[in-house]
Amino acid sequence: MKRSLLLALLFLNQAIYAGSEVKITDAWVREAPPGARMLAAFMVIQNPGDEDVTLTGVDSPAFNHVMLHRSIVVDGIARMQHENAIRIPAGGTFSLEPGSFHLMMPAPESRLQAGDQVEFVLHFADESRVRVTADVKKKFSTANKPAPAAVTTLSHCRSTHCHTMPSHA
Repeated sequence: MKRSLLLALLFLNQAIYAGSEVKITDAWVREAPPGARMLAAFMVIQNPGDEDVTLTGVDSPAFNHVMLHRSIVVDGIARMQHENAIRIPAGGTFSLEPGSFHLMMPAPESRLQAGDQVEFVLHFADESRVRVTADVKKKFSTANKPAPAAVTTLSHCRSTHCHTMPSHA
């Protein structure tokens, strides 16, 4: 009986996570200085399917909550704008990267350092989920893309209300 229940639970767990064809690569979290209240995560989301998929939310046991954000520049000031969802086109790729779309995580449960790993569960509009493990790294670097330009201020916006704060670029 116990074995049957365990097998049923394992099957159910796999069914929930197998519903999406989405693949995640290059997932990482930027290491923040001690005392930082916000961290950001980045990754590449690949949708090899024939239909668009929509990322509607993200959870992580390492954070109280995870938000979908986009960095925009308005009048020379970089601002972070909350996004309710992100559409990944059929057969396409969508990058969460510094200076663009990203995951914003306030109040980490503990200080994360380079070499640590963070678990995320991505939630999609079709109710499928994808688990991903992201490595914590000191900074973004890639041979194909220059590092993002330094920003002097960041504004965190909700609707029309923004808070400006010094950046940690």
